[in-house]
Amino acid sequence: MATIKELLYKTAHRNKKPVKQIADETGISDNYLYRATTPGESGVKFPIEYLIPLMKSTNDYSILSHLCNLCGFIMVKQPRFKAAKGETTEIMSSYQGATVEALTAMKKFFEMPTRTNKDELDKALIKVMEETAASQKYSDKYYDGQPELF
Repeated sequence: MATIKELLYKTAHRNKKPVKQIADETGISDNYLYRATTPGESGVKFPIEYLIPLMKSTNDYSILSHLCNLCGFIMVKQPRFKAAKGETTEIMSSYQGATVEALTAMKKFFEMPTRTNKDELDKALIKVMEETAASQKYSDKYYDGQPELF
């Protein structure tokens, strides 16, 4: 499992934007951002008040997901879409596909419990939870558009 410092490094240094641009968008100096997100004993701490601007600037929320997991919570991004008639089959198909992938990954993990198989299982289970949230939001919008019978 990655450390927060490793995830900070990945977030700040392993994306399409240069560190200087991320620093500008985050509101921190590029020198400080570079030193605070580099693994090792730099002696520089990353200020927590810059964590959300950093994640938004890079569109990388792996740190938040990691923190949720450390505390025993699950992070699921709330879906944004407009419910349109005719999407029902697509929603069900997507949910079914994610569920089948999770069951396949689970079977593979229990047959051979390696770190790689565990990571694949985790990703597949999170995908099911994301699909569940999307399906719930869609069904809420779909229900709101239907007249009450009773």
